[in-house]
Amino acid sequence: MLERCPSCKVGKLQSRTIERSRRVAGHVFTARLPARVCVACGESFFADATVSNFDLLVGARMAEAGVTDAEALKFMRKVTGLNGKQFAELLEVRPETVSRWEKDKRPIDRATYAVIRQLLFDRMHGSSETADYLRSLRRPKRLPKRVKIDFHDAA
Repeated sequence: MLERCPSCKVGKLQSRTIERSRRVAGHVFTARLPARVCVACGESFFADATVSNFDLLVGARMAEAGVTDAEALKFMRKVTGLNGKQFAELLEVRPETVSRWEKDKRPIDRATYAVIRQLLFDRMHGSSETADYLRSLRRPKRLPKRVKIDFHDAA
């Protein structure tokens, strides 16, 4: 953990909570986040994981509200940790399609929006289940002609 300020090189850092805001798609999201603050110059430093978690919560709040404008979609896609090409591959669309959604040249459909939302919530919970499932659909497993199901184990 940093003890001296990397900006001014003289001040000691103290732990505090600082209000941080993020403006996305015409909305301002604020939260009080843990930070290290220089007593000499006042510079604030946030841990990368703290900022990432805040951004995930911002994305999740927009997804829950159904905000679908281009800026919000791009923000949500980015906080899932996927670039445009990776996201396009998961959805089996062309990267140009993702670009059109994110530049407000084409509206996003509800099913795709639901996927973005689920990817966000997976990421919040440390899971990649939705992305893994979408990738597995590229190579579906073959079932044998006869499949025995033990009904009692399913309940």
